[in-house]
Amino acid sequence: MKRILLSILVFFMIFQLGAQDFKILLREARLVEKHNQVLRDLPRVLLEAYCKGDIAGYYPNYPKAQVSFTEMLNYANLEDPSLKNGELNCPGEFCELSRNDLITFQQKIEFIEFEKPSTLGTEFVKEIHFFRLKILRNGKYYNGPVFYYKDIEKLGEEYQLYNPDNDAISLPIKKVVLARMFSSKIIKRFGVPEYKNGQNKVNTDDDLYEY
Repeated sequence: MKRILLSILVFFMIFQLGAQDFKILLREARLVEKHNQVLRDLPRVLLEAYCKGDIAGYYPNYPKAQVSFTEMLNYANLEDPSLKNGELNCPGEFCELSRNDLITFQQKIEFIEFEKPSTLGTEFVKEIHFFRLKILRNGKYYNGPVFYYKDIEKLGEEYQLYNPDNDAISLPIKKVVLARMFSSKIIKRFGVPEYKNGQNKVNTDDDLYEY
């Protein structure tokens, strides 16, 4: 079922782009590697914005539907930071996950990338469509919430990444992405012919995630 849903998603991405010369790549960046230290802070920033309602999160295997922050925490088997000893925390504390909880999301991250021919030659232009957090639980990785890059670009200046080379100057997410200040590897390639005969339906709540 999860393969069918992902296939349908990718097919409609290609259809909307309107050209079969497009390539769609699923990439993975290992955040524990030294050269990905800048990107390692992205899950923290996205989760804070998600908690505060400044960005929407979507189901990992059905990214047309939004998922609430609380439901995501339940799925990740994490405690709700809005409660402490049965009492509601103040707004500032509400959106700060503990260090141990953040580590759950800071091992690796995936993203869908479009490649399209450049109008200037044979080179391809690369555009990130969305990021998908990965949740490490009991030694296994599970798909976490999806965040569309178009929404990430709209976040305010308060949502910037930690600069490991100069902690006095934060880095805008857009700058890190455009300059590709991180490395990743391709874990799957998608093409149009593979996705012409799928069925787009969700049978159970479990189909929205990957177990």
